[in-house]
Amino acid sequence: MPSQLKNPPDYFATAAALLLAVLVLATAARTGGAPCDKSDMAALLAVKSALGDPPALSVWNSTVDCCSWPYGISCDGNTGRVTDLTVFGREISAPIPAAIANLTALRSINFAYNQLHGSIPEFLGPHALPDLTFLRLDGNRLTGPIPPTATVFNLLLVGNQLTGQIPDTFADAVFGDVELSDNQLTGDASMLFGAKKQLNSLFLSRNRFKFDLGRVELPEVMDILEIDGNMVYGSIPAEAVARKWLSFNVSYNQLCGPIPQGKYTHRFGPKHFAANKCLCGRPLAPCT
Repeated sequence: MPSQLKNPPDYFATAAALLLAVLVLATAARTGGAPCDKSDMAALLAVKSALGDPPALSVWNSTVDCCSWPYGISCDGNTGRVTDLTVFGREISAPIPAAIANLTALRSINFAYNQLHGSIPEFLGPHALPDLTFLRLDGNRLTGPIPPTATVFNLLLVGNQLTGQIPDTFADAVFGDVELSDNQLTGDASMLFGAKKQLNSLFLSRNRFKFDLGRVELPEVMDILEIDGNMVYGSIPAEAVARKWLSFNVSYNQLCGPIPQGKYTHRFGPKHFAANKCLCGRPLAPCT
C-alpha cells in the first residue's frame, strides 16, 4: 500500500474537511458574501412549515444555504442575514407565520396575491423588525384592523377584508406609499395628509372613509391621490393645481365646489370627478 494511504481514516477525514470548505466558499461566492445566518435559516424553514410546506417552496431546503435558494430570499452579503422575503402569487392559504418575527434584519416582505387569512400580526412593523420599510400583503383574505405597529414606509394592503379605522399612530409615521383600497375601512383618514409629509402616493379607493378633504394639506411631494368610492366631503384643496399628478381620482364621494383649474388637473376627464354632491367646473359642468 502506498505510504500516503497508511492511515485511511485520517485521509478521508481530511478530504471531507477540504470538500466542506470548498462548498462553504462556493456558497459564499454565489451569494456574494457570507453564508446564511443559521437562526435565519431555522426561521425560514419554520415559515415554510407554517405555510403548509407548499410545493412552490420546495426549493427552501435545509441542505442548501438559504442565501442560495433560487426563489424568495435575498441576503446581506456581509452578514448573511436575510433582508428580503417574497412569496408572491402562490395561492397559499394560511395565516401569516409567526416565525417571520425572528427574521429581524428584514427590509421587505412581499406576500401579495396568495390566500392568507386571519389578522395582520403586530410584529410586522419597525418595532419588532427595525429595518422593515416595505410590506406588501395585497390580494389576500386578511381580516380585522390594521395594527398600530404597521408604520412601514411603503404599506400595501389593497384587496383584503380589513375593517376598522386607521390607527392613531399613523398620524406621526413617515410614509412614502400607502395603498389601502378595496377593503372595508372606515373613519377619518385625514391624518395621513400634511404639507411636509413624505407621502408620494395614497390609495384609499372603495372603502368607507369620511373626512373633510377641503381641510387637509396635500403633501408637497404627492403625485398620486385615489380616494374614489368613499364618503369624503368638503372641497378639493386649491393647492391641487400645484401638484404634477400622475393619477388623481375623487369620484363617487360627497365633494362640492369648483374643481381647481390647472395644467395637471386638466389631464383628467369627467370620470375622475363624477358622482359627487356638487363639484363643478372643467371637466364637469360649469359652476353657476
